Amino acid sequence: MIYHLIRGALRAVVTVVIATIACTPAPGERLLITSGFTDQIFVLDANTGRVTDSLSLDRRPGERDGPHSVAVSPDGSHFYATLSHGEPSLWKYESKGLRLVGRLTLPTNGASRIRLSPDGLVAAIPDYWLSGGGMVSRVTFVGTEDLNVIASPELCAAPHDAVFSPSGDRVAVTCSLSDELVMVDTDGFRETTRFKVGENGDRPLNAAWTLDGRHLLVTLTTRSKFVELEVAAAMRQTSQVMTGDQPAQLAIAPGGSTVVVANRGSGSVTITTTDGTRRTEIDVPGAHPHGVAFGRDPSVAYVTYEGDTRTLGGVVAIDVETGEILWQTEVGSFTLGVAVLP
Repeated sequence: MIYHLIRGALRAVVTVVIATIACTPAPGERLLITSGFTDQIFVLDANTGRVTDSLSLDRRPGERDGPHSVAVSPDGSHFYATLSHGEPSLWKYESKGLRLVGRLTLPTNGASRIRLSPDGLVAAIPDYWLSGGGMVSRVTFVGTEDLNVIASPELCAAPHDAVFSPSGDRVAVTCSLSDELVMVDTDGFRETTRFKVGENGDRPLNAAWTLDGRHLLVTLTTRSKFVELEVAAAMRQTSQVMTGDQPAQLAIAPGGSTVVVANRGSGSVTITTTDGTRRTEIDVPGAHPHGVAFGRDPSVAYVTYEGDTRTLGGVVAIDVETGEILWQTEVGSFTLGVAVLP
């Protein structure tokens, strides 16, 4: 999805705390937030929303390089970010000291989400090449220890997400321009299954595995819903849950069935269950909700919003049991990625 660029330079970063925290995320947790139009990663205190640090990913002064996604290793020792424009690349940081320790130029036209294998040894980065006119593009698999390209198979038009199964043996790739889901075996990184998702133009964008690895939830951004797919030799759709307009990212709460969906078009967040039996939709006090992440506390979700031509982007913390917004922080612009750093 191509978003309209914000005109003019941002001159300030404003932090706003709008509510007293009713739930308390695990002590010491921090948030990592990517700001695509200021070429930064902002570091926030997860309990209060206070900005504590920022990192510059500005490869081309005067140009927008577009940090898109951020992901934290399972042991919390490192985190990784993608740079989408100019020279698409993967950046590796040590969590202690927030020190850059490696950078890899990717063999792609762009770079969207980062997904890590359960052991943290492999990263998957799709080439969300919308401007390619429907040409087939790649998902690049990178060894995280030394940032070496393991494989870069051409799979489908504009893949946006490539998420590892809980067992780590498969990767589910959402293909936004061909309305497909492609399954890749991590033994050799070869395609094993291709499944049509929805109808023509539904645009599957992001995915999440259920904890048992038997089902996938996939957002259909033009249909305002996510679908549940049974992962088997013959894949099939088992249910669908309506969301707000243009659902972007979704995440399943740790150890539970609660699902949180950021709805970019309607400016809202849908809090539901994997089967849709409970559903709440709340407005976000910022334009174009985009990213969703959980820390160790399953009752608190963090949702980024991009901002628009008149307002900054930022992030909100939401109590998923009550729908209460615990705090809001305006930070950066075209604010997309969010991850929790222990």
